[in-house]
Amino acid sequence: KEGSHRQRTQSKAMASKAAATLLRRGGKHFFTRYWAAKTKSSSAASFAPSLSSFVPNPAGTGAKSYLGSSRLMSSDVTNGRFMAYSMLYHDSVAFLVSNQLGIPVFMASEPKTPADVAKEFNLSVRAASALLVTLCRMDVVKVVKDSDDSVDDIVYGLTPSAQTFLSNRKDLACVSPFVDTFTTNFITPEALLECSLPADEKKDIMSEHLEQDDETVANNARHFMAHMNAQSYCCAKALPKALGLDSVNEPKTLLDVGGGSAIYSIEAIQSNPNMNGIVFELPAIKPITEEYIEKAGLSDRVSVSPGDFFNDPLPAADYVLFSNIFHDWPDSINANLIQKAYDCLNPGGKIVISEILLADDVKSSTPAATSMNVIMLPYTKGRQYRPKELFRRLQKVGFTKPQVINLVDDYDLVVGTKA
Repeated sequence: KEGSHRQRTQSKAMASKAAATLLRRGGKHFFTRYWAAKTKSSSAASFAPSLSSFVPNPAGTGAKSYLGSSRLMSSDVTNGRFMAYSMLYHDSVAFLVSNQLGIPVFMASEPKTPADVAKEFNLSVRAASALLVTLCRMDVVKVVKDSDDSVDDIVYGLTPSAQTFLSNRKDLACVSPFVDTFTTNFITPEALLECSLPADEKKDIMSEHLEQDDETVANNARHFMAHMNAQSYCCAKALPKALGLDSVNEPKTLLDVGGGSAIYSIEAIQSNPNMNGIVFELPAIKPITEEYIEKAGLSDRVSVSPGDFFNDPLPAADYVLFSNIFHDWPDSINANLIQKAYDCLNPGGKIVISEILLADDVKSSTPAATSMNVIMLPYTKGRQYRPKELFRRLQKVGFTKPQVINLVDDYDLVVGTKA
């Protein structure tokens, strides 16, 4: 209880700064994978004006025009989805602010009203109510007791998924460290234009970090690993079954390139006594990775091989995993990584690329995929790929039987086999 109070007190102290930052920097079009799944089932038409807001067409044809437009429109076509796209970033802002304030942590123990939230975080009841309504649509909170009189009187409680992923920042499953990244690195229209300059005129955040001294790289890595653990938790849990590692009946080795906290290797090795793991990481980060492995009690089955995947060959393995690696780098570097994977794999081994993929036809891409593709602009020199693009690159170096396996939510595995 004391720890929970301390956590809420820290959240309060961060609240004013977070809110000011978000208000100063403006809105950002970011959909988390969870929210993207929710918006898939929501109709953008709910934002559209009613047909009664249309005025008769001056030509007297019976068709209608909107706000004096001369463009003829049929009754089933509105501007609603475009209005929705311009407004939906406010939902992201509400989610980010709620997470930064610590509203899920505050609501973890018992249901709350907007008045309770307002008092705890020094908000107006109107503002607290607006945040909770938005969180309810996102399935962060649920209605425990409704009110026919006012939305401000509804009693809300956390949903089971929010209890698991948002209520305890000390839990490995908590996604809040990942969410925090987008609070502190909010993309405004101005910032998006600035990072959209030709590649030779700007330097991405990822490259800047790697050019720092070893001590700074290591310090940044601790923060980054917490961020990546939050992002990768469900993916790592799903990997053994999705890839069949849990049913391997002979000794096999998984090589996780740039594996950081070893979360994928740990989950894979824990799923099957026949599996062993190698994490390929920078020498400065090796001790940090070993801390995670030791904490999991797997030092005898997961090792850390120090090296630089830009310049060094990769250790021999039966599976080579690149998780959230390819979207960081330009195509020339990724082509080199694919070749290195082919060279280090044992016959019959597999390359495994874990990414949020754009759809082959682009049009069918999920909001998570298109948003992540934009997010890459300030952070990296890379982008999201389509399956057919990766298939082409794998086959070029000799991989066969390329396939896509869904991992979890919007994450997929692109897998190729070495003949």
